[in-house]
Amino acid sequence: RSPEPLNVTKKLGQGKLSVYEVYSPNRKTNYALKVFPKNKFGAIQYSKERLMSRFSHRNIIQFIPASFQDESFYPLLTEYAKYGDFFDIVTKGCLITEVLVRTYFRQLIEGIEYIHEQGVAHLDLKLENIMLGSNFELKIIDFDQAQNINDTMITSGGTINYRAPEVKDGSCSKLAAADVYAAGVILYVFATKEFPFMEKENQTSEADNNSYAGYLKNITGFWASKSKKRGQRSLFTRDFMDLIDGMWNSDPSSRFTIAQIKASKWYQGPVLEESSLKVQMN
Repeated sequence: RSPEPLNVTKKLGQGKLSVYEVYSPNRKTNYALKVFPKNKFGAIQYSKERLMSRFSHRNIIQFIPASFQDESFYPLLTEYAKYGDFFDIVTKGCLITEVLVRTYFRQLIEGIEYIHEQGVAHLDLKLENIMLGSNFELKIIDFDQAQNINDTMITSGGTINYRAPEVKDGSCSKLAAADVYAAGVILYVFATKEFPFMEKENQTSEADNNSYAGYLKNITGFWASKSKKRGQRSLFTRDFMDLIDGMWNSDPSSRFTIAQIKASKWYQGPVLEESSLKVQMN
């Protein structure tokens, strides 16, 4: 319960934590309420998620201050992204043009850049952790894996098929670079509606074009294979491939920085203004 009444309208998602859409009769607004269990695990996750309370950026989900009286859980109230997450948006085929892909990728990078400037690495970037807000803007959510960007030892395990190789093997010491790698995977999925690599626990020496090891072994062959699969009308321009290759560099110290991403030719291509974006996505 809260001193300001909130009515639960529905449960959201199927994650480890309970998340609800709630309605405030006083403010006449819908919000998202995430509930953390009152135990050691819940306390740690809640403290990390509370990092967003100091963020103020159009591409980061907004924390909503609220006073709760129920002491049986840790509550976190945020703005409600009514158009859902990018997993649904991508699988429904909504990102149908290069300009749409670039528009949302730019918003993702602007959000990541802001998070990094606040001294935080997200460390679990994936389609399910980016939402579409009420004005059709991208919103980054879920900071329960986040760490201080200057930490030299990662505690997050990331999410399979999105995580950098050094996150998978636990050797990650450059946390910002891990976010860049994941953003490169997201860009590829935006453009193709499929993962570039299918992560395997025990990768054999016979690496193929569906594995990161195969990509590193023959980058030119990887792109040739993927381009052939997608047919002649492909988003795989030289500028696009150069950008992703930089974001997937196997050496985190040589991987593209946010500044290098923003300076790349593909990134600087045309994007949609807010009014046009609403028309395209509505």
